[in-house]
Amino acid sequence: MDDKTELKRIYTNRLLQSQKEISEFEEALSNLIALGDVSIIDELCMVFDDDTEQHEIMFRLIHGIERLYRVDVEEGLYLIALVVPSVIDRAREWMEFLHYRILNHEQVRSVYGRVLSKLDGEKKQVVTDLLKDIKNEDPAMFGDSVNEVLNI
Repeated sequence: MDDKTELKRIYTNRLLQSQKEISEFEEALSNLIALGDVSIIDELCMVFDDDTEQHEIMFRLIHGIERLYRVDVEEGLYLIALVVPSVIDRAREWMEFLHYRILNHEQVRSVYGRVLSKLDGEKKQVVTDLLKDIKNEDPAMFGDSVNEVLNI
């Protein structure tokens, strides 16, 4: 199995508009996650699109990304942070969901704060703005978590 071919399959079928696209997407995602290669996280994040038809299937992508970054949390989170500026315009909702998951885990949250400190100004600003928006949308739930990440 070639990971580039599988990544192309998953990207091509990301809108999940037919049963064929759903099947292709799920099979490719399963194959990619089974590889356990954290280095593909940024490419998996490029698959997110707010126009996707099947949200429950896209949540499998989120869970797959989480499974992969557990292999190397710092590298995985760094790849997520790097790709946010590239996908935020077409996949803001999915970036928010992914960040909700990060913010809800204390150990992951602290690593993410360290990762953000390594980003250059523009990329860091996009992620910081996303986190601040999450905080402003639900300060009771995410205010402290966002502050913790941003203050590391």
